[in-house]
Amino acid sequence: MWSQFGWPNNVGSDKANRKFDRGRKALRITVARSVIIVLSEALLLGFGVAFGWAQSPDPGYLAGTVFDAASGRPIPGAKVEVVGGTGASATTDAEGQYVLELPAGTYSLRVTAPGYLPGDLTELTVSSGEVTDGSTLLTFAEASTRVEVVERLDTITTTARLVEQRQFAAAVTDGISGEEMSRLNASDVADALRRLTGIQVNQQGHVFVRGLGERYSLTRVDGASTPSPEPERRVVPLSLFGTELIDQVQVIKAYTPDLPGEFSGGSVEVHTRNFPTQPFLRAGFKQAFNTRTTFRPFWTYPGGAWDAFGFDDGTRRIPSLVPSDRRLFRNLFTPEQLQEFGRAFSVNWQPTLLKRARPGQDYSLVGGGTFGALGLSGALAFGNDLQSRQQVFRLYTNQGDGRGTPWTQYDDFEVGREHAQLGAALHASYRISAAQRVSVRNLLVHDADKEARIFTGYNGGTDALMRSERLDWVERQIRSTTFTGEHSTRVWNSLLRWRFQWATSHRDQPDLREVLWIQRGQRFQLFNSPDSAVRFFGYLSEDLHEPALDWSVPFYRSSLAGQLRLGGQLTLRKRDFWSRRFRFVPITARNLDLTLPANKLLAPANIHPTGFELREITRATDAYGAELHMASAYAMADVNLGGRWRLVAGVRVEDADQKVITEDPYNPLAVPVVARLRNRDALPAISLVWNLTKKQNFRLAYSRTVSRPDFRELSPFDFTDVVGGWATVGNPKLKRAAIRNVDASWEWFPGGDQVVAVSGFWKEFVDPIELMFEPGITLRRTYANARWARNRGFEVELRRRFQSLPHYMGQLAVVTNFAVIDSRVRVPDEQRYTVTNLVRPLMGQSRYVFNSVVDWSRPDWRSSCRVLLNAVSRRLAAIGTFGLEDIYQEPDVFLDLVYDLTLSETGSWTLRFVGENLTDHQFRWTQGGLLHQQFRLGRTFKLGFSFSVF
Repeated sequence: MWSQFGWPNNVGSDKANRKFDRGRKALRITVARSVIIVLSEALLLGFGVAFGWAQSPDPGYLAGTVFDAASGRPIPGAKVEVVGGTGASATTDAEGQYVLELPAGTYSLRVTAPGYLPGDLTELTVSSGEVTDGSTLLTFAEASTRVEVVERLDTITTTARLVEQRQFAAAVTDGISGEEMSRLNASDVADALRRLTGIQVNQQGHVFVRGLGERYSLTRVDGASTPSPEPERRVVPLSLFGTELIDQVQVIKAYTPDLPGEFSGGSVEVHTRNFPTQPFLRAGFKQAFNTRTTFRPFWTYPGGAWDAFGFDDGTRRIPSLVPSDRRLFRNLFTPEQLQEFGRAFSVNWQPTLLKRARPGQDYSLVGGGTFGALGLSGALAFGNDLQSRQQVFRLYTNQGDGRGTPWTQYDDFEVGREHAQLGAALHASYRISAAQRVSVRNLLVHDADKEARIFTGYNGGTDALMRSERLDWVERQIRSTTFTGEHSTRVWNSLLRWRFQWATSHRDQPDLREVLWIQRGQRFQLFNSPDSAVRFFGYLSEDLHEPALDWSVPFYRSSLAGQLRLGGQLTLRKRDFWSRRFRFVPITARNLDLTLPANKLLAPANIHPTGFELREITRATDAYGAELHMASAYAMADVNLGGRWRLVAGVRVEDADQKVITEDPYNPLAVPVVARLRNRDALPAISLVWNLTKKQNFRLAYSRTVSRPDFRELSPFDFTDVVGGWATVGNPKLKRAAIRNVDASWEWFPGGDQVVAVSGFWKEFVDPIELMFEPGITLRRTYANARWARNRGFEVELRRRFQSLPHYMGQLAVVTNFAVIDSRVRVPDEQRYTVTNLVRPLMGQSRYVFNSVVDWSRPDWRSSCRVLLNAVSRRLAAIGTFGLEDIYQEPDVFLDLVYDLTLSETGSWTLRFVGENLTDHQFRWTQGGLLHQQFRLGRTFKLGFSFSVF
């Protein structure tokens, strides 16, 4: 928590000491004057003794300064109370100073301030006529448990808070508040983060920080790890998190030992909604209209009753008649049994074309309140959206002249996708006392993609026109419960924090169906291949248990002030994955009319011993179990050195044991493939902050981090997405990658939500994990350790609010950021016979990333408008082989508009109009100047209302 705001450069500094000395000198003068007065009065009292007057002993003084433990700034308005029966108290002035006049004796003090945990000073001895130093530090209350008004603050205020946190943070950070996400009309966290400096987002919702993808990024929700529902990704796609559930998101770009060491690009810290002091309830509704989808023909297929809400009702599950403990082989089952198994599957193979696609819809409900010592908050959001895509897809071969010759050319490629997303959060926090709080946070994220795909074109492998019809359903869910506690103790005014998280994720892909057709003469007929008339079922589940403990001790010693932190964490991850593959094989083709539509051709009447027979083609590598047991501990110090320097240094030790077992679940005699990776890593970090002025920082940091293989990358399971495309298989021999990081930045904080910053970074990788190709008859991708890689670049950011404009022009603010990133990776020499370029950029990294937001508002009109521009340069999308060039995704440029109008003077009703992708950007991939893939998604216009009930 203290490291969230950083140590100041004036705690215990010369300047702070001079302030305190001036205060103490003034106090001594006051005391000297008082002594003269007292001596004068003593003369009178001497005479008064004769008349029976009594003389009181001289008082003493408790004086000091109350500092913020994180930033070192003096805290004005803090209340200092004497514990006991005297009732004496004082309030700190604008310089954080106070003075208490007390009789000689020993005292204890209780120091409190709004937003801070209370501090205690004990056994302070006050002597007659002397000044006793009572300076102390107060700890800012943890954001996850403090109770404050968060829903009534405007965007400027919440952004200013994030900027203040950034100024005093221990490392280079960036962030965006929930209110700002709403103003930018971000649909999810991934959409919001692409507005930050040096960040880009791919189409799957994964974030690239400083050119480094999800492999080198870390995502935590409320300070805890989150399991991923993706089989090929360790990091959860941030597109799953709707902004209605989020209070703020921070991106930490430099490693500190209190963070897990498995990141280099950045740690994305997602904080769900806080607890307001006043009860509130807000509801919202939006409708979306897309120029290429809404009210136009749309490809889909009949599904279950709950498809629109993102839940399969069992329609797609494997029929209960099919055995779950044995493969469907002819030597194990009779032809008649296989016939019954085949007829048990639903007859649903063909995409259907709707005449008109309905508009997209979004609903949200957010509320909460604080009731005495109990804080409650909750959020519920649901959305359903349709998207049509007409695209071109081509693959090339090298005929010896180095130029690509079309090999596969699908120019008639159409996809209809329905996306449903549900999010819910429910949080509770109970304040046991001013210094003791416990909380529980519950989060549910669920989404589903229902996809119908059909394409026709030339395939070089068959030298004929081919058509593919595919139906797919992918359902993902993350459920997380986190218990946390904060306990401020009187032992050195330390703070003890604990956390226990239990989280689960799953990914269900039931009944992916695909039928391939080949042109014979003037008609298409069923193509008899291992990839045709197939049904695929896959399921992934992951459990995560993660207890953690942190202990923070602030200290204040003359010219030194800071905190010492110790902590430990245990991460237990367990993943299970299985899949089954079935194929309907034509036994006697002359008995079948192979030109019939799929639903008629593969009807139950044609499934018999001399027609189609059901065969199971599940592979021995189609199931794996994986575990990660990792124990980690860290120690770090955050120390202010003199007046203008701050040192953050420490080390984290991670002992990781990662194991993946790939085995054939139907063959007890099969030998499992075991991949085990054990590493103990000491990960040091040191950061130096130079406070140039009160509003300017210069930071320099060095650290070492690691990147471990994903479970999927260690398992020899393989899958092919497009006919004629690449199959991808894991590699049990992977090693973990090690990274050295150097970061430097200059920051200027003029005030409020304004920022000017320039940052640079350099990263070196040893044994980086990259996609490569396996030599062999078939073209198959795999994962391997490259020889080396590096990543370097710089970032520029400007956040400016123009205050001097004439009133009639309204209020204007501009946010602009620009990043230049350069990377190189060197693949092993043995790849020279397969890949074209042994040295290339890192996958998915754009050289240039640019963002600009112009924000205009007129409070008297109750109106505000924002224009948003996002641009990224070309980046590597796939590796070129056998003399063909690498495949690049060409530059993307997006232009959006958001307009808000408050309909009522109370602000209860708000109307919002949104225009997205106003240029109807064309997504385009090329290979050596030749077109590989392209499509447009259309312009989207949204109209929404929100209403605050109270």
